[in-house]
Amino acid sequence: MGLRPDELWSRFDWQTGSCFRCEQTNVPVAEVGEISVAGTAFLLFACQWCVFRLEQLHWTMSERATHRQSIPASAHAQPYPLGQWPSSAPLGRPPAHVA
Repeated sequence: MGLRPDELWSRFDWQTGSCFRCEQTNVPVAEVGEISVAGTAFLLFACQWCVFRLEQLHWTMSERATHRQSIPASAHAQPYPLGQWPSSAPLGRPPAHVA
C-alpha cells in the first residue's frame, strides 16, 4: 500500500521556491533530483502536489517494469522514429519558458 501525502511530504526538507514541473513560484518546494546541462548540474525542486504526482509515477513505472519482466523480449514494442510520432496535435498549453 502507498504512502499518504502527509507521510510522503514528511520525508522531505521544504523551502519556498519554484517548482520545476508545474512552474508555480513562491510555494513550498523540496529537492527531488538534479539535471546536468553541458556538464553543469542543476538541482530540481518540486511543490507538494508534484512530489506526490512524481511518487505516483514512480510507483506506476515500477509496477510496469515488474510486469514487463514477465513478457518475452520478442513481444516488446519498438519506439516510433521521431519523424513518425503518432500524434502531431499541438500541446494544450504554451511550451515552458526557457531562460
